[in-house]
Amino acid sequence: MPEDRGEHDQYDLTQERTVRVISIMDRRPSGKEIHGITHPSLFLVRSKLLDDNLSGKEGWIEANDPRMGPLSEIRKKDLSSEAQESLGDIVLESILMDEAVHLSFFNRAQPITLKMHSFQLLPGIGKSTAQQWVQKRGSMGWHDLQGVTNAIGQDAAGLLAERYVQEMDDPMQSPRLIDLVVRAGV
Repeated sequence: MPEDRGEHDQYDLTQERTVRVISIMDRRPSGKEIHGITHPSLFLVRSKLLDDNLSGKEGWIEANDPRMGPLSEIRKKDLSSEAQESLGDIVLESILMDEAVHLSFFNRAQPITLKMHSFQLLPGIGKSTAQQWVQKRGSMGWHDLQGVTNAIGQDAAGLLAERYVQEMDDPMQSPRLIDLVVRAGV
């Protein structure tokens, strides 16, 4: 089974379009290493820096940029504390780059069990708030994340970004919205 997981991870990373460089770290015994996050699937990755002309200030760069080597997955705890602090804002950037994927969560969210609704997976959302959101959504749903934000009175994309970062911090959280919403088609 571990061999299957490794092949699956490599396949996932080859499907990524862009990488947001979060930090550049010294690599032992020599050289430098990029720590970043991929788009669209939000994998935390590292790569050997092949060209010192990559500073990390470029924003999102092509995943196959010749200035960096192959991507490999890392954990959130492998990031510097400064990089971990900026992760929420960077995940939010990715959400806004592909809004329709994330909007689908708000339009399709259903009860998970008799006692819990999918909306309750979002930080700070309880049962009564989830029920209010279902009523506000109605049968037509929302057309964009700004419409969700206006209807629910909270930053919809921000709530998703916060949940995704929590899941990066604790991979044992279940169910995982990052897998169900972002990586479902990968």
